[in-house]
Amino acid sequence: MRPQLYAVHLQKTKTHPAPAATISAPDATRREPIASLQRLNIMAPAGSPAARPHVRTLRRVLAALAELLVIALLLWVLPAVAGADTPRFLLPLQAPVSVVRGFDPPVHRWQPGHRGVDLAAPAGTAVRAAGAGTVQFAGDVAGRPVVSIRHSGDLVTTYEPVRATIPRGQSVRRGEVIGLVVAGHPGCPAEACLHWGARRGRGRSAEYLNPLGLVGAIRVRLKPVGTVVALTRVGVPADAPLAGVRR
Repeated sequence: MRPQLYAVHLQKTKTHPAPAATISAPDATRREPIASLQRLNIMAPAGSPAARPHVRTLRRVLAALAELLVIALLLWVLPAVAGADTPRFLLPLQAPVSVVRGFDPPVHRWQPGHRGVDLAAPAGTAVRAAGAGTVQFAGDVAGRPVVSIRHSGDLVTTYEPVRATIPRGQSVRRGEVIGLVVAGHPGCPAEACLHWGARRGRGRSAEYLNPLGLVGAIRVRLKPVGTVVALTRVGVPADAPLAGVRR
């Protein structure tokens, strides 16, 4: 009996070797993207011959973008340069214009002075807005008809004595007729005068300016013509020459 039991024991405890692992061949489809990239030369080294065409293409694209940038800058800058030659303001009277009394501001605000310029103009002469803006006032001040226009930059130009032909609050264009000259301006040596003034700011802090400076730099030449000193101007519209300023 013992031999039989022994045989059975050996049969039960006999170990079986583990099945051999199977090694499958690599999947060819997994290498397809890499092969595609290699065919496109995307993964080629930068210095390799395969990468040179792409470097040349990139350089062409960058050069084209640089040219477009230069063109865009020129299109943006040139209109601004051209617009700089166009003055924002012009003289309020048609040519020829004679300045019969110049700008003579006081040293102190409370002192008397001439806070503007007087332009000779027959009664009934059309007065133009020196620049685009909004009519701030159109009415009488101390018995004199006055028109004032507010422009950008907190600038106000005044015109008197002028009988307004436009209402208060109306927007006006540069050169648009705003009223007619009325005779009787104090101190005018001519038949009638337009007193043209300019100031920047509001209230007591307002600063009076020479309105002739709005239409360009003025260079005075001491060239007497009777009691008139001739003026030349730089950067002023050709259709509005200054005849002179009376001394």
